[in-house]
Amino acid sequence: MAGILPLLCLGALAVFYDIAYLEKAKTLLGDQTLRSARAIDSFLAEKISSLLQEASFSPVETLAQPNILRDRLLALQHVHPGLFTDLDLLNASGQVIAHAGAHPDEPDQSKESWFQQAVTRPTLVSGISSGNSPVFVSVRIPDQKTAWVLRAHLDPRQIVDKIRVFYPGGSGNAFILGQSGTFGVAAADQDSTSLATAQSLSRQVFPENRPTVVEMDDARGEAQWYACAPLRTDGSILVFRQPKSEALGALGTIRILTAAAILLGGLGIATTALIAVRRKEDRLRKAELLQQQMQRQMVEAGKLASIGELAANIAHEINNPLAIMMENSGWIEDLLKSDDPQSEENMTEIHASLKTIVTQGHRCRDITQKLLNFARKTDSMTPLVQVHALLQDIVGFTRHKAKQQGVAVTLDLGHDLGEVVASATELQQVILNLVNNAIDAIAGPGGRVLLRARQDSDYISIDVEDTGQGIPADVLPRIFEPFFTTKPMGKGTGLGLAICRDILAGMGASISVDSVPGHGTAFHVRLPRHAASDHNL
Repeated sequence: MAGILPLLCLGALAVFYDIAYLEKAKTLLGDQTLRSARAIDSFLAEKISSLLQEASFSPVETLAQPNILRDRLLALQHVHPGLFTDLDLLNASGQVIAHAGAHPDEPDQSKESWFQQAVTRPTLVSGISSGNSPVFVSVRIPDQKTAWVLRAHLDPRQIVDKIRVFYPGGSGNAFILGQSGTFGVAAADQDSTSLATAQSLSRQVFPENRPTVVEMDDARGEAQWYACAPLRTDGSILVFRQPKSEALGALGTIRILTAAAILLGGLGIATTALIAVRRKEDRLRKAELLQQQMQRQMVEAGKLASIGELAANIAHEINNPLAIMMENSGWIEDLLKSDDPQSEENMTEIHASLKTIVTQGHRCRDITQKLLNFARKTDSMTPLVQVHALLQDIVGFTRHKAKQQGVAVTLDLGHDLGEVVASATELQQVILNLVNNAIDAIAGPGGRVLLRARQDSDYISIDVEDTGQGIPADVLPRIFEPFFTTKPMGKGTGLGLAICRDILAGMGASISVDSVPGHGTAFHVRLPRHAASDHNL
């Protein structure tokens, strides 16, 4: 009995590992699907934002001119190469008023289901959940008397690329399902998923927007895992299909080794395997801790670089109250040397001067406190940050630098911006870095930097725009790389934008850039907005 006990323990361990591996594999496939779905959502949201910007550049009467619409299409294709194929302007009756591109559509779209939605909604994504339809995004342009629709056709291959980023590969597939079970954009043209299975998958529910993984047989009777995640843009579902045998391929090898170990009395093998697993976990844990430590050091290094620029601004801000304090102290000294220093008139003057000195001292304290708050080591906690107040502080920090370079920094803040859940010092570092870069990008006096903030559904959008020379097209894809900089030698470390991107990613936020050489640059930050109901929970 004593000899059988180790083998029973090994068998129990094998069963436990089998179950744990099964759940881990499902969780991993579901998480990969969710990350891909969020990447597609961010991708489409960015393209809608680009289309909204193009719509805002010119009035409808101007966009209705074919050459102007063609110029807008070329601008979009310049910023997003290979993505935008066609551009249509439609009136409220569904008639195509102007078209740019190589694939003109039917001139009358009034009876199309997409148009019925587009004319009543601010934005629309269509076609990704129906394989036979073109993929496009549209925005509604309100006019004084009617509404117009600007529609941009997208190359679905770039959406397929987003799907493939996290797809594990193998003989499976990744595809998008419509709400009625229709097949949409897919990584592979042919798929063994039956229509009944697709309709069943389209009825999946997602508690707290978490992915689900279900097991079903395909048309050939082979067991398949279907990982499903919702797309926020149009309510469709992203599905990763992977054969169960491939998902558990490593588990099959482990089962064979475990069976051999049991037959040979493999207690020693099991012990060795357990030690190896623990060592590997320790190495991975140490590597992860080292990576986190290096990330924190990079953030602090970026902050110290910003503090150097702030020092001159702070010194200038403190000079004014110090001058007032010295003037009032000199006046008190003169009053004390007068013939009757304790007269009622002199005492009133002395008290007024002392009050002024105290007020200016408080002002100096507030200025230095802002610098100390910025220099404080980043807190891992995520308190609520008032976006309105934070942006006003940043403009104050950069006022002196902008004045020296002849640059006007203006604020355009929406009403009731609310709060975001973030580290105040990290978010301040990001926006300050962007504003300083915008000021540096302007070659001479007379330039403008606009800091704009708006609340958009579940997000707060912060835009930093400048009237500089813009970023060359060959440089634009590299600006978020570590150690890359376009500044002269000694003017920059190249860490700024890389740190900004990593900090925002840790907050669940995103950053993008639009730039046309000769017309300036605009950085767009999207922060998840804090909901009061979530906080109360």
